[in-house]
Amino acid sequence: MTQQGIPAQVKQSTLETICYVCQETSLLVNHEVNNVIRAVLRGNLPSEPIGVRLAATKALLNVLGFAQANFGNEMECRLIMRVVYRAAMSQEVEIREVAFQCLVSIASKYYEVLGWPYGELFNITLKAINGDVHSVSLQAIAFWNSICDVEMELLQAHSDFIKYNIPHLIPILLESLEGEEGQEEDKVDAVMNIIPKLLSQILKKLGHTLDMQIDDGREKQQASSLCGLLQLIVEKLSGTDKTKHLVLQNADAIMTMLLRVLATSRGGGGGGEAMLATGALACATGPAFEKYVPELFKHLQAGLENFEECSITVVVVGDICRAIDDKILLPFCDQIMSLLLKNLQSDELPRSVKPLIFSCIRNIALAIGVHFSERYLTPILVEIMQGAAGEVCAQQSDEELRKSVLEAYSGILQGCGDAKAEVMMMPYAQYLLQFIDLNAQTAEGVVVQAAVAATGDLADALDKRQSSC
Repeated sequence: MTQQGIPAQVKQSTLETICYVCQETSLLVNHEVNNVIRAVLRGNLPSEPIGVRLAATKALLNVLGFAQANFGNEMECRLIMRVVYRAAMSQEVEIREVAFQCLVSIASKYYEVLGWPYGELFNITLKAINGDVHSVSLQAIAFWNSICDVEMELLQAHSDFIKYNIPHLIPILLESLEGEEGQEEDKVDAVMNIIPKLLSQILKKLGHTLDMQIDDGREKQQASSLCGLLQLIVEKLSGTDKTKHLVLQNADAIMTMLLRVLATSRGGGGGGEAMLATGALACATGPAFEKYVPELFKHLQAGLENFEECSITVVVVGDICRAIDDKILLPFCDQIMSLLLKNLQSDELPRSVKPLIFSCIRNIALAIGVHFSERYLTPILVEIMQGAAGEVCAQQSDEELRKSVLEAYSGILQGCGDAKAEVMMMPYAQYLLQFIDLNAQTAEGVVVQAAVAATGDLADALDKRQSSC
């Protein structure tokens, strides 16, 4: 390998022999390892034929287990990693696949050297996961799986690779689960194996951030980012039956951490993102979410009382209403409805929040059914008549508000469609028809659709003899 003019076939055979020797022996000493690495690096020169470079890369894979001293030397470490990176970007699939196998081995054996340069390493693996052939993509995923295993074993509260790369890695891995039908099951299995490990790392890092209790903008931003990742993971995994179980298995750990964030986030520090992640978890877990509601309620109440956080909290309350049983929701409804009505009547609340409140009221009406007509029907209808409808008439360009009021009517009518509710609705029927007619004449698109739907719901809710009014 060190002589000039040696035929390519001889070099390839030499490297293949070195590969076999390294695979079978456990007795290589330092100077022998140095000689092997020197031969391997020479065989990996871009000027060498494909067969030689492939044999050299395979030999490197088998000698890595003996190269602790070489990786301990910064110059030699950089040289070896540069060769591996170059092989990972080769035009030949077989060379790329073996190069990524080298990265997997280095990750498990010499984790501490991978910090140089982490940006280049991430870009190489990202490209492979995103668009390389299956065998190479699988090895790139296996690399990050090895990183997770090492870092979990080291119990590091924060790690460079997870800290810097999870925000970019998670979306790519989740996207790969949405591939075409019949995609390779082993790749799906690999992703589903690594996601829980990355989730564990996110929760660990978030807990470490909260434990530091530093009033620092960077720490607050990090908490926000991590909560945003939790929301993304929950939403993506709960979208299909094959991955939803991963959310259910980790729901307690996720919610425990989100409650910690909410408890320490007054005035910033991830509260909004934690609330959105909570809503995503409610949608994903359904009725099972009810066990978290008693502890969560104080944070919902605080969010509804804070105009800066109100919009997000209103959306999450709606998510929870759709998710849990009405018997669990009822004990909290009086306070929630009182705050929603109060906010509707406030001149300080941004107008953009009012459509969200009407949507939330609709969800509550659908969730608790006849209980809504018994407790809240009259005050809500009066508020809509006296307040919101007036704003709609004055601000006819606000389609979102008009649509949300009509949808609130529909939700109330659908949720309260019993005989008692019919009687209670009668005094407001004529007004509702006038409101519907106004919108049908002066609006278009989604507003007209909502007006037509409300008309049908009104006809269903009232006695058929009265529907002609």
